[in-house]
Amino acid sequence: MRVSAMTGQPAPWDMEFDWHLTNRCNFFCEYCHPQIRTVLNRVHLDEPPAELVVARFDALGSTCLVHLSGGEPFLFPDFVALCEGLTERHFISINTNLASEQVAEFARRVDPARVVKIVAAVHAPERRRLGLQVEQYGRDYRLLRDAGFDVDALYVLYPPLLPTLAEDLAALEAAGVDHVRCKVFKGVYDDGSGKRRYPEGYSDAEKAVILANSGEYRFNKPYLDGMSSFRGQACSAGVTSFKVMVTGEVRRCASVPTGYGNMYEGTFTPAVASTPCPARRVLVLSQCLAYLDSPPELPPPADDAGGDASTRRARS
Repeated sequence: MRVSAMTGQPAPWDMEFDWHLTNRCNFFCEYCHPQIRTVLNRVHLDEPPAELVVARFDALGSTCLVHLSGGEPFLFPDFVALCEGLTERHFISINTNLASEQVAEFARRVDPARVVKIVAAVHAPERRRLGLQVEQYGRDYRLLRDAGFDVDALYVLYPPLLPTLAEDLAALEAAGVDHVRCKVFKGVYDDGSGKRRYPEGYSDAEKAVILANSGEYRFNKPYLDGMSSFRGQACSAGVTSFKVMVTGEVRRCASVPTGYGNMYEGTFTPAVASTPCPARRVLVLSQCLAYLDSPPELPPPADDAGGDASTRRARS
């Protein structure tokens, strides 16, 4: 593997798995991916036992990085035990809304040296709808960072949220949240004048605000510049990196459904050589740029790129 999609650095593991481990979620964000939102809390809620999943990854005989997402990972039955088991031999990363009573238990039981990254989504509209205070988010965020975990707050730049972005970032700062990455919205939004696809649909003024508030997140500019396809280029997805569906089915990646067996059933077998990407449009740019055999160069993070002060409503 050239680099890790999570760290951008040479990886101390052999394989990466992007695992959609549950459809359970305590949030119902308007901008959640439509294919996920329609099944949240409805189907595939018979997750396998944590010990079975750990045994399946151990049986591969390779050190793995397992990205845990959903849904909300902390709602996977025995989630802390799952993380504890996986990190005995492997590394993990987590995408979470950090709205769980298990955060403190996780911090006590899981080795932070084996957790590469925790991306803690803010989802401000849902917090307001559910009456969840940003101060509680800040306490759990700081608890994890004080315990040695690498945690970033994530703010999804859904078009209707741009007018309140500065206010929301100021509230996070006041709550002690000091590492924020703002990320473009990918999907379709109707602003009343018709449906528009994003990130292409952002105006020039909105793009300037996005780039000024990207923090260390390097992929907003490529998304905004229209980098959306690598069709025909050789890629190691299917060889050393994979997408695991909620059913345990292992696919090449989020954009290509080529199958390699089932992780839960013990039938997973990777491909033996890189093959050209067949996708017309990719979904997860950070993964593509890590797994392509010859990836394009990226610009430096927005924090290093300067910019007009008038566009910097708030910096992470």
